[in-house]
Amino acid sequence: MEEIEVVQTTAETTQDDFTFRLVSEKEQYKVGEEVVLYGEIFYQGKKEEVTINHSSSAVFFHIIEEMRSYDIDYAVQDIGVSTMLQKLGEPHKEQYKKSGNYSPEDSPKEFITFMENFLEEDGFPAGHYTVKGITDFSYAPDDDSEQQEHINLEAMIDFKVVE
Repeated sequence: MEEIEVVQTTAETTQDDFTFRLVSEKEQYKVGEEVVLYGEIFYQGKKEEVTINHSSSAVFFHIIEEMRSYDIDYAVQDIGVSTMLQKLGEPHKEQYKKSGNYSPEDSPKEFITFMENFLEEDGFPAGHYTVKGITDFSYAPDDDSEQQEHINLEAMIDFKVVE
């Protein structure tokens, strides 16, 4: 695990009037330690505020444990949710909450054990994790417009968890 180099713990991307930042507070965590991941959406357009329309979360976290090639899904629960973004206010921030699913009938035994430990224990199991953060939403660029513009931003970070 020591030979694994973490590439970046913060990444940022911009489209139109929106910037998306993905952050891991640390490069390395210990097993059992809380892993702090979050995504932030900034609005820097002409309007004082804008409403974005998205699914259950404005930020999704797609995580892969690279050493085992395990894909930890992030479930979408609702659609049609709205969030207000202020031009010069605080960004909209969403912290990662552990989630994931697997099929006991179709998944390999090792993956089932990994996911059970991941979901039941504090922190993450030892490993090297890459996180693709995604924000996908629409908004009306003009107050009098029924027309919605679509924004899809992605950023990639990584971190490791050691014994």
